[in-house]
Amino acid sequence: MGRPGQIVVLAGGSPHAHDFAGIGRALVEVAGAGAVLVTSPDGAVAALDGADVLVVDGLWWRMLGDAYDRWRPGHAYSPPASVRSALASFVAGGGGLVALHTTVICFDDWPGWGSLLGGAWRWGVSSHPPLGPVAARVVASHPVVDGLGPEFRLVDEVYGGLDVSPAVEVLAVARRSLDDADQPVVWAHRHGDGRVVFSGFGHDAASILDPANARLIAQAVAWAARRPST
Repeated sequence: MGRPGQIVVLAGGSPHAHDFAGIGRALVEVAGAGAVLVTSPDGAVAALDGADVLVVDGLWWRMLGDAYDRWRPGHAYSPPASVRSALASFVAGGGGLVALHTTVICFDDWPGWGSLLGGAWRWGVSSHPPLGPVAARVVASHPVVDGLGPEFRLVDEVYGGLDVSPAVEVLAVARRSLDDADQPVVWAHRHGDGRVVFSGFGHDAASILDPANARLIAQAVAWAARRPST
């Protein structure tokens, strides 16, 4: 069972391209007082009762395609009806959701997850370049990006070609290459009575602990949880 005011940090899933153990530790540090770490969607559901916000950076999906043959037996995942219902009810009922990086790929056989996030990875269209320097441009005035200036820089990946709902408020954009169009990389929206923030950044612990990104994440948690920013 959760406790009132708790921040539930969910980090885990297939480790083939991300150190989710390190990511989880970094997120607990950045999310602030009251943060507890869980490593499975079922564990998150069990911890959500009374919690203010769920922070997710993980990779739970069906792992379709030959490239994932090695990993599929131990890590392929489809959320059961109980998990889908609990996550949807938590946000619609007023809970906050802060979703980072690979969460946009998660639960790929559940369209409702994209509705919660405000966007989804589209296989065959979405892509990202290798990990490298990123310049993200702030394009809105919002508590999540307060104090970051007109631009912030970090080392991460830029996800582009996502299916993004026109209802979200895009807060920051970046480009996958010099000739790319601006890609929405941070956005916020309301789902039911809940507040949701998605950021495409959070590939590893170094990205999460980067001062600009750490500020963004902490402010996203505060806004989603309806807490004052520190």
